[in-house]
Amino acid sequence: MVLLNLALIGWTMLPAFRGQVLPQSFIRRPPYALAAAHGSLGSIVEFAGLYILLAAGTKILPEKLRIKRYRLWMRSVLVVLFLGIAT
Repeated sequence: MVLLNLALIGWTMLPAFRGQVLPQSFIRRPPYALAAAHGSLGSIVEFAGLYILLAAGTKILPEKLRIKRYRLWMRSVLVVLFLGIAT
């Protein structure tokens, strides 16, 4: 699901963000600031989800970078995900 979401972000959201939000001034126009906040939170959640996927589900990462208590990580990412949805 995380990889599918990454593909959807790259296919739909990233081009729209670069075409409509980035050319605008975030500080002077609140709707664009809100879109920038949504994109920032979404990026954090997506990269954290990819890290959790690699650190808890595979042996690709070194032992020091793997997660032992992954439920705490997943719950914190879920909180940030809901904040992004709220924006």
